[in-house]
Amino acid sequence: MGLRIGLSGAGYIAPVHIEAWRRAGAEVVAIADPDLARTHFTADHYQIGKIHTDARAMIDAGEIDVLDVAAPRQVHIEQSLAGLAAGLPVICQKPLAPSLAEAEEFAQKLCAEDRFMVHENWRFRQPYRRIKQWIDQGLVGDIRHVSMAMRSTAMLPDETGMRPAAGRQPFMLKEPRLVLAEVLIHNIDTVRFLVGDLNLISARAARVDPQITGETSATLYAETTNAVPVLISGDMTAHGTPNGASDWLEILGSKGRVTLENTLLRLHGPQPQEIDFGEDNLLAEAASATIAHFVEQLESGGAFETGLEDNLKTLRLVEQAYALSAPIGAAPQ
Repeated sequence: MGLRIGLSGAGYIAPVHIEAWRRAGAEVVAIADPDLARTHFTADHYQIGKIHTDARAMIDAGEIDVLDVAAPRQVHIEQSLAGLAAGLPVICQKPLAPSLAEAEEFAQKLCAEDRFMVHENWRFRQPYRRIKQWIDQGLVGDIRHVSMAMRSTAMLPDETGMRPAAGRQPFMLKEPRLVLAEVLIHNIDTVRFLVGDLNLISARAARVDPQITGETSATLYAETTNAVPVLISGDMTAHGTPNGASDWLEILGSKGRVTLENTLLRLHGPQPQEIDFGEDNLLAEAASATIAHFVEQLESGGAFETGLEDNLKTLRLVEQAYALSAPIGAAPQ
């Protein structure tokens, strides 16, 4: 048997993590969640032998080799510290913490020997790995402009009155930090992965529905260290779009132009290429690639691609975006 995984959180994303660990040759042997009914349901479905109502009890039982924190963001720091204190490698779902200050305080508590990685899987999606290859191979040339947009109907009521994202993750209705911290954080991190560090120049956010506490749309203008303009935007109430987060990307370069339209990737220019990822489960495959990377680096002792220092750069941009954008629109009821 490979690594024994303890999973904290039996919610929407738990099945994706469980399958990803299995594909990496590991096994979730214990699961913890205060919602005992949900925990039993997940444990029974995936034949997980140990059930706990809290992560600390699961850690104290001493039957796991790795802690996977997929619980709500409010307990990420507490549970990660508990796992690390027990000598366990820890992988923690994004966002690392509700605020940058909490994440930076967490960073001060880690030791050089601690093995910790943020589960930020968007950059591990196949289209973005291929785009990075094209950039590194010089097929795009000098980058001149980057534009990335997320559009979805995730927070629009459907014919039954249900908002798809809230149906999957009910906390979204009352989460004060929504589209930036929960969704666009992926896009920010992915653009950083593709073109390097960013300097945020301006940001705007908006609320459109008094029944939703947080912002549902946001637009950011940033620049790379070479002053290349970068535009990142997202809207969770865009009519006529998928109910999951789908991306549109354009990178203009001196030698080529890259476009990603949901799952259709194209390289335009002297060496054109086209790849349609439409039949692939990008979420599941990205989670598997993220966890496979975590396992590989545990075995080799190498650095994690989305380790703490790298992820803090993304969190700083998210925090700056909130500071620069006083959300406009409907006041929550």
